[in-house]
Amino acid sequence: MYRVNNKGGFNVPYGKYTNPLICDEVNLRKASISLQNVEIKKQDYREILKKAKKGDFVYFDPPYYPVSKTASFTSYTSEAFLDKEQIELRDTFAQLHRCGCFVILSNSDTSFINKIYSEITGVNITKVQAGRAINSDASKRGKITEVLVTNY
Repeated sequence: MYRVNNKGGFNVPYGKYTNPLICDEVNLRKASISLQNVEIKKQDYREILKKAKKGDFVYFDPPYYPVSKTASFTSYTSEAFLDKEQIELRDTFAQLHRCGCFVILSNSDTSFINKIYSEITGVNITKVQAGRAINSDASKRGKITEVLVTNY
């Protein structure tokens, strides 16, 4: 994971592991074979509209929408990613959908996220349980509900 604090400094703790699996050779080799003819891009989500074409597969993993008014984590960078940005991302998702791309997006299971994506015809919103091992409050670690938004 990569994220920065409000001063722009890297702030992901290294963790305390007794015997971490740093290199899983078998899975790395399988992933290498699977990804032989795949192009992976890490870029601003708006850039995808310049190159995406019918049949492309696009996955969005944005900063998740806050699940409560006291949730303060809204970005992996110093830039906020709130209502306006989430709606712009939804519009990008919809445009890719209209172009014939296969699109998937993960996000928080909030009424706001459910509402903005349910406005797109032909989109499925699936609720999934996701484990969370990172939280400053240990009692809040564990399974939470997220949504996967797909157009296929």
